[in-house]
Parts: sequence; C-alpha cells; structure tokens
Amino acid sequence: MTLSRIDERDLLPALHEGPHEDPRWGTFLHRLQRRTRADYVAIVVGRRDVPIERKIQWFAGQDVQARAQTLDDLAALDPTPYHLLRPGRVYSAFELIDPQDAVHSRFRRDYLERIGIRYGRFMRIPPVGELDGWLIVTRAADDFSAADGALISSLAVHLQIALRTLVAIERSRFRDAANDDALCRAGVGWAALDCSGRIVERGGDTSGPAVPHADDPADVALSVRAADHPLAATALPATVVLTRRARVLGDRVATALRDRFGLTQGEARIAVLLARGESLADAARTLGLTLETARNYSKRIFAKTGTRGQAALIRHILTEADGLA
Repeated sequence: MTLSRIDERDLLPALHEGPHEDPRWGTFLHRLQRRTRADYVAIVVGRRDVPIERKIQWFAGQDVQARAQTLDDLAALDPTPYHLLRPGRVYSAFELIDPQDAVHSRFRRDYLERIGIRYGRFMRIPPVGELDGWLIVTRAADDFSAADGALISSLAVHLQIALRTLVAIERSRFRDAANDDALCRAGVGWAALDCSGRIVERGGDTSGPAVPHADDPADVALSVRAADHPLAATALPATVVLTRRARVLGDRVATALRDRFGLTQGEARIAVLLARGESLADAARTLGLTLETARNYSKRIFAKTGTRGQAALIRHILTEADGLA
C-alpha cells in the first residue's frame, strides 16, 4: 500500500525530522497515534546485544515502559524473537504469542495485558549496521484493521532512512564531544568569526585567559574560504581563530615531576616556580629557603631532568606540561 497524500503530508515530514527533535520523533509518534487511534505508539532502538526491555524507546500515549518496570521479573518470559522478525513485515500480537503454550499465555496475561497491551502491531525496521529498531503500535481494546497494518508497512523504508540519520547525528556528536574533550585537556580553543568579527560558533577550551599560539604564526588564525566549505559555518565568510590557554603549573605538575624525575618535594616545588618564570631568589623567598639552599636544589634539578640552566628547564617543563598534568 502506498501512503495517501494526507499521510505523506502529515506523517513523512515529521518522521524524517524526528532525529533532530527532542524528544526524538515526538511529532511523528503523536500523529501516528492519532492516525491509528492507538493507546501507545513507540520507536524502540538499540544494539542487538541489548535486551528489548533495555533498549531506548520514544513513545506517545500511555507510558507502557513505566508500568513494565514494576513487572521486571516477567519480562524474561517474552517469547518474541525480535531480532529474527523479518524487516518491514508487520506482525500482530497473536502471531507472536502461541495460545497453546503455557509460558506464552502467562506472558500475555500477566505481563502484556497488565501493562495495557492486548492488541498490537509490531514491525522491525530494516537494520542500520549493528543498530536495530522496531515500530510498535498497541491498544487495550479493539484490534487494528488491515489498513492500519498496511500503513505501518509503508513506513518501513522511511523509518530506515530516519534511523540512518539518527546514527549519523549520534556519531557526529560523539566525535565532537571527544574532540572538544581533547582540546580542553590541551588548553586549546577555537572560535569561528563572521566578516564583522562576531563569534558565530566556538568550541574546545573557552574558559580562562586565552593567548594566541606565539610559536607559529600559521596557528594564530586559520582562514576558511567560503568556496571550499560552503556549508561549514553558520555565517560566511568565516575565520577560525585558535587559542591556547596559558598553562597553570601547580601541585599536579609538581607531583608529576617528583614521580617522573625522582625529585624531592622541595626540588619539585622550586622546579615549578622556576618554570613559572620566577628567579631563583624569588623562588627561595616564596618557599622560605636561603639562596644557597635554593642553588643546591637547582643543581640537583638540572641534573635529574637533564637540563642545563633555567631556560632549558622552563622549555622542558612547558613542553611536557600536558603530559605531566
């Protein structure tokens, strides 16, 4: 059965927009519930190694899952081979439950009917990689018509496309989160500017004082040409500016220096102060040491770290700061 013009206009745009909504597919599910006069409509999604009752669901109508949680011990009686259902085929509840089987009958009576499912239509969405999905439509009274089943079947290919969109969105969000976390740990941030210098997007480390990369002019600002990336920025033309937060050398770095180079606590504290740019005399005053004691400490620091002089020590610690912290 092909979709009617009304269903194409009412259901399909909402279905394809669903992966971008919060909650996902909210509009589509409510419209399908109204269209089929169902008590409960749900899209259930998850990896194949996750039990059906633990998969993610988005629904409209009665909160069947909340009711089901009070009957968790009976969920294991579910005889439905969800992953073996033929993709795109619509099954009725009676096809999946054998009334001659005592376990099946108990599952229907003590579980399904108690959570409000007496009549239902179940369709496995054509899988996307390792991700499976199902469209479930149920009622407590009155069975669904053949036309309802045909409508659900006609949505199969569109549900697969929408599921593929969802996977792409989630992968992109995961990569963005991982990249942002890595940039934050490195103290690096970025900001996309429009032609007037207004920030239109930013990410990475955006906290604290930021300083441009001073060692490589190419790192200070990276121009993004509109012709090369016509859809990449919110507003074009755009320039991406990279910033690096000034490193804060504190107790964590001192502890790491002790562990890596075998410094004593006093030596590590002086090494951190020297790396911050303090003179040996200032470092001695800060720690309440005599200048002679500080000199002895510094000689041992240079020997243990393999550096020659304060400048080399600063360069070495700053270069290793991300790993030390």
